[in-house]
Amino acid sequence: MNAEDDKGWSRHQHFGLRKEWFDSYMADTDGWRQRTSLGNRQVDSMVIWLRTCGIEDKCGRRTVLAEQFFLQGTDDLSLWELLWLNVVFNFPTANWYVRQGLGAWNATELKVLLREAVPRISEWTASNAIMELVGLLERTPVGAQLGQGRVTPDRPRGVTRTGHLPADITILENIRKILAMQKDIRELKYTEDCLWPWIVFGCDRDLILSRLVVMDQDMVLASPEYLTIINHSGE
Repeated sequence: MNAEDDKGWSRHQHFGLRKEWFDSYMADTDGWRQRTSLGNRQVDSMVIWLRTCGIEDKCGRRTVLAEQFFLQGTDDLSLWELLWLNVVFNFPTANWYVRQGLGAWNATELKVLLREAVPRISEWTASNAIMELVGLLERTPVGAQLGQGRVTPDRPRGVTRTGHLPADITILENIRKILAMQKDIRELKYTEDCLWPWIVFGCDRDLILSRLVVMDQDMVLASPEYLTIINHSGE
């Protein structure tokens, strides 16, 4: 990630995604805006989060992931893995956050670290960016149940990232996203600056590689050092 070129560090009206909002949306995707008790800015925030999370496309159409939530329910952690994956690829603040590795911080420390990494953004933007991220971690299963940031109610709020080993389908979708970003590349070293599954989820790299080696899939061949593209058009 080239932090200097990325925009959209704060894009969700300073609100994090909340599971109760998501449940309300899933209960009535067509009428939730009219029936909700949310304020106007919260509604605007939710509309943007639906795109960030890959629940709706840019035209407001429900995605395959949304349909799976309908079928499996909003407590299915494997689907929240895929949702978090989309957030990391679509939201620069989450992209930056997962690259910090495992650890414990408070919200103020995260804001300082973000401004050090991206000096061009204002303190106000950095504050809102961290507020959105920490809000999502605190109010959805992504934070505590997926180990991406258990939030404590201190002031400033504490965030502890312990990591999580994702399901096979999530690993493959993660790899697919990486490959979709490549142009005319047949092999990738695991040392390349990509959003590998062990970066996105904060888990052991060797465990991911061992899973990739034995998976039955026609997209890549995995070795201890390289990911080899065997059936990828670059689209």
